[in-house]
Amino acid sequence: MSGIVSIDEQIAAMADAWPQLELVQRQRDSAIWGGPLRPLFQTFIIRISYRAPSVIELLDNRRLQPLVRVLSPALRPRSRSMEGQLPHVYYVGPDPLDVILCMFDPDSDEWSPMLKIAETTVPWTIDWIASYEGWRATGEWTGGGKHLSYSVVAKD
Repeated sequence: MSGIVSIDEQIAAMADAWPQLELVQRQRDSAIWGGPLRPLFQTFIIRISYRAPSVIELLDNRRLQPLVRVLSPALRPRSRSMEGQLPHVYYVGPDPLDVILCMFDPDSDEWSPMLKIAETTVPWTIDWIASYEGWRATGEWTGGGKHLSYSVVAKD
């Protein structure tokens, strides 16, 4: 695929691949989806926010990536974990549980606006939640990745 995937193409791909994730808001170049995912033991309600960039914008994956939040059940920190209290998240607000999931290294070019969210972000969210469930049970993060200290500007 060449070129930036339009918001209409993102919406269509999401509806085809993940019908349980409903389009809850649509604006000119942005969309928000929400709904349930059940990777292992629990059903999690998630929200994915995305704004398609214009061609003239600087493509910075830290600013243009889809933003994924777990709405419920609330993510629970662990006080004694080598991975930290809540691993592989971006803290975006004063509330320590106001987080966006970190599912890829933005410096590695794993994601770009040329990819479909339905084919990347949703499967990565499922993997992240499965890793989270395992981490809650054992204290060990099995999802791979590296700890990052980037901040994300949440625009949803």
